[in-house]
Amino acid sequence: MSSLRGVLLLIAPVLLSASFFIGANGLFGTLLSVRLDLDGVRVDAIGLVMACYSVGWVIGALICPRIIRQVGHIRAFAAFAAIVAAMALAHPLLVDPVLWAVLRVLCGLCMAAMFTITESWLNAMAPSPMRGQVMSVYMIVTFGAFGAAQFLLTVTDPSGYELFSLVAMLAALSLVPLALSRVRTPSELVDERFMLGRLIGISPLGVAGCTVAGLINGAFFAIGPVYARTFDPSATWVATFLMINVLGGLLLQIPIGRLSDRFDRRQVIFFVCLALALFSYLVTLAPADMRLLLLGILAVQGGVAYTLYPLSLAHANDHLDPQELVPASGGLLLCFGTGAALGSVTGSLAMSLAGPQGLFYQFALVSLALALFTAWRMTRRPPVPNEEQASFVAVPQTTMQAEVLDPRAEDEQMSLDLPP
Repeated sequence: MSSLRGVLLLIAPVLLSASFFIGANGLFGTLLSVRLDLDGVRVDAIGLVMACYSVGWVIGALICPRIIRQVGHIRAFAAFAAIVAAMALAHPLLVDPVLWAVLRVLCGLCMAAMFTITESWLNAMAPSPMRGQVMSVYMIVTFGAFGAAQFLLTVTDPSGYELFSLVAMLAALSLVPLALSRVRTPSELVDERFMLGRLIGISPLGVAGCTVAGLINGAFFAIGPVYARTFDPSATWVATFLMINVLGGLLLQIPIGRLSDRFDRRQVIFFVCLALALFSYLVTLAPADMRLLLLGILAVQGGVAYTLYPLSLAHANDHLDPQELVPASGGLLLCFGTGAALGSVTGSLAMSLAGPQGLFYQFALVSLALALFTAWRMTRRPPVPNEEQASFVAVPQTTMQAEVLDPRAEDEQMSLDLPP
């Protein structure tokens, strides 16, 4: 059996490409939200523009596997990365919300394709016994690249064109490791998913949890930069605000996941929702001059928010056969994407109606609603015995290809021969 070090060396080009385009994506979204706010665009209009990314992501998740099959992984990745780079350079030419909304749809589609390609490569190169470890490394790369990219916002003035050029550079650089990789491309893509009706029949709470997770996380990254600027308009503060939230999400995955493996998972989801509601509300109470307190609350809020999707997925998996995991997770990812699109719109409307704190009021309310639904579901179905529960696995909310790395699924993907 190959060592983890050998596997990591083999997948290093894929992870490097992923870090570049995840960084580009993280900076791009924050930059657009900040730039629209700087130009005086209303917050509800900003929400609509930013929601278009999730719309494009859902479309891309549905159609991109077919495109990739037709032209191949490398050609498809090169085309989509080039489109993202070109779009980044096009934005500062004309600051128009309607045009930017169209470009956000296209960006979401391209990013869905790029995630699909890189994650299918990881699936092809990860031996079955090491899928869990590869998934963990990929999660660290995902959170790390996205969080670190926020501080690129401080490199220069967001009102200029330079940061858009930096996004384009990162998107272009993501081409290099994969284009120069000697590893053969995967032969197949996983593209099967359950319909919504079947998912609701299997796990109503799983569907609700994934949708609410998308609503909260999508709204935070779409409108969160605008909220942060109500405290301090500096780029350093906005970057720190977002980075702390992402870091909290990474650090609390494993502790909360282990609790969910020891107890009725629905109880853990219930208390996570209560904690999410509480800390979302506490964000609104933190005094503007107590930044460290606000960041501490925000870290916990992000930590519990980011566990909601994998907890909901794990709960759904408790009622699935292993071979059903990937198609079910594909449907749940679409629920997450739909929630993200709705969250960007409703979050901006909440801020328009209730002021900046309306964003976190919304988070608190939807979390409480999910907690009540979870409590009701506990009265409708007996708990799954602990020994029969599927193990918690921290998974990114990206594409179906990442779910194949989940060690709970049967190993049906292609495996490549690894060097000794």
